[in-house]
Amino acid sequence: MKSSRLRHGDWLLAPLLFLANFGLFIGYLLFASFLTVMQTYAAYALLYVGSLLLFFAFVRGVERSSASEYGFQTRGRLEALRSVLVALVLLALFSIVILEPGFIFGFSRSAPPGLFEFGFFLFTSPLVALAQEAVFRGYIFKKLLSRSSLTLALIASAVLFAAQSTNPFALGSLGTGNLVQYLFSSTLVSFALGITMGLYFYKSGWSLLGPVIVRWGLLLEQNLSPVSALSSGWELTFVFQLMGLAALIIAMNALIKEPRLLARKYLDVKIGAKRWRFLKRARLRNEAKATIKTFALLAIIVVSCLVGFQAAIGSSIHLTAIPTGSMRPTIFPGTLVIVQAVGGPQQIHVGDIIEFSPSWFNGSVVHRVISVEPTGNGVVYTTKGDNNTSADPLPTAFPRVTGKVVLIIPYLGLLVLSPLLDIALVSVVFLSSLFSSSLKSDKPRLRRRSS
Repeated sequence: MKSSRLRHGDWLLAPLLFLANFGLFIGYLLFASFLTVMQTYAAYALLYVGSLLLFFAFVRGVERSSASEYGFQTRGRLEALRSVLVALVLLALFSIVILEPGFIFGFSRSAPPGLFEFGFFLFTSPLVALAQEAVFRGYIFKKLLSRSSLTLALIASAVLFAAQSTNPFALGSLGTGNLVQYLFSSTLVSFALGITMGLYFYKSGWSLLGPVIVRWGLLLEQNLSPVSALSSGWELTFVFQLMGLAALIIAMNALIKEPRLLARKYLDVKIGAKRWRFLKRARLRNEAKATIKTFALLAIIVVSCLVGFQAAIGSSIHLTAIPTGSMRPTIFPGTLVIVQAVGGPQQIHVGDIIEFSPSWFNGSVVHRVISVEPTGNGVVYTTKGDNNTSADPLPTAFPRVTGKVVLIIPYLGLLVLSPLLDIALVSVVFLSSLFSSSLKSDKPRLRRRSS
């Protein structure tokens, strides 16, 4: 049973703890650039010492409560041993999944860290794991749960954890492609990790032992693993990280059954009905069928729209994705441009942006016309990228011109240039439905308790 202090506690303490913790994080980022390497290591360790002290200040100082109400508890030695074994199984499962691309693209052997670096991460990883899990799962997640549903508290705490894991100063300095990579690889992975760890904390009977061990292992794998899997791009790495977290959720549901009183209290259902497992399986099958139907319908809609768009604009207009930054700041990498065919050289003027197939490059180029010169063999165009310091090596004759750029659409070109990014987006949608299904599967549609 939750104590009356926790049940009626002020849930606003959760965002207040987050803001205080986030302030420590911002302070570390601001001063890190002025520190030496050794000072940066020390500041990193002090950051999480301060985070853990904030947790205890809120629990013991502000609420005058017990840390056991926020995860610092176990249910006996046997249960503690079982939690450790389950955590090790989950770590092994995650490692196997994220190493899968290596069997296709090969493995990379990392250079061994120095003695100091190895010792630093070895001894600070448990501190980081304990501080993050205590703040975001032990306090924020459980505090939000006192005034909201399990699903809402889980998502809200994961959003705050993802915000804490995102460097706000890096966002403005990244280009379009790097920004997308950073948000997927850091922010979205942190959000999915927050969902996974929050669900683990709940199913463990509000004990932080298992989540801390798993986070400790993930940090060691991230910082000290001697072997990593190569892949065809960050998108594939991102997809397999999500798959690894999804595998953890599936394994949690199979290995851990939350205490009946816990499920009765937070899910408001009667536990133990014989037909519970049949309803659960039927619901999971129906959700899987609904997900497949949804993706099939989306695929049909997308293909129909593309075919219809091409038919509407005709063969005189086509789409081109820009992979480089030679036309910055007019056209950034990842931009989609619409190119219209021209009927004659008189339709192209100085200042126009054209697409052409030059003799000096194997492929198409989109650059600006800086001069038009008539010759005995026809008109030739001198072109230059807006971001280039000099003009292109050779002029381009009109027959090599594919068309003139008539519309610039930022960002959409990323979907054309990176099919794996499309897979990553689909994976986000699919795995978010898996997270939702995992929560729903813990709440069978049986008789509710009378109020």
